[in-house]
Amino acid sequence: MKICALLGGILDPKWPLPPGDYLQQPDTLDGIARKLSPFDEAALEVALRLRETVPSSTLAVYMPDGPGAEGLLRAVAAHKPHHVGLLMIDRAVRWDVAAFARQAAAGLHRADAGTLWLTGREFGDLDDGAFGACLARAAGSSLIAMAEELRGDAQGTLRALRTRSDVTELVRVPDACVVTLTNARTNRLRHPLMKNVMLAKKLAIGRVACDGDGTAAPRVVPAKLLEAVGASGSKPVPLAASAGIDAQVNAVLEFLHSVCPT
Repeated sequence: MKICALLGGILDPKWPLPPGDYLQQPDTLDGIARKLSPFDEAALEVALRLRETVPSSTLAVYMPDGPGAEGLLRAVAAHKPHHVGLLMIDRAVRWDVAAFARQAAAGLHRADAGTLWLTGREFGDLDDGAFGACLARAAGSSLIAMAEELRGDAQGTLRALRTRSDVTELVRVPDACVVTLTNARTNRLRHPLMKNVMLAKKLAIGRVACDGDGTAAPRVVPAKLLEAVGASGSKPVPLAASAGIDAQVNAVLEFLHSVCPT
């Protein structure tokens, strides 16, 4: 069994942000302390426990590339997964959860990451919980959301445990499945051994291209990126104030279509 954990980092709330406009300083951005969210920690712990339960399985951990990502991935590598890597997600795609998921799925397929993908129920601090569903759709896989742990039954079938108020259910996990984990007392992330922490500092971190098949174009693009694109291209001729209402509406629709074709 190939197990893949797809994790995202968040800013560590225990450390203050640097003064000034740190968003415009790449070196400063890279030095800001980051950590895994409680949900991604749960996904990693469940993946580690599943690997121990199934000795023949392998575990790969991937994270999107970006400021501070390599340092955080080295901290994850101290837990001794079989492979770690960074996904080269386009900068504009990160603002569109569906396009982000399509590129991530393309990268995981290219990395031969298997078909059982675990991630937090909220992917870092990039979205509000929609990433898991978008990732499953992009991969053509089933989705099991809000799981607390994975366990095998007496017949060797893998099942996801979920709790809803006073009801506990065990859902069979298909071969190709995205499982999103929520945090619980049973899946708190363990502490790595110090010798593994030191070894992870010297580990070579690979990077995986995620260009996919060209279907991951973002529908939502930050204004700063739009300004950069507009500055490098020809500017449209302003619409005259005397233009009729139909011309003004058409101009607005053309603009919206150029920014968000869908």
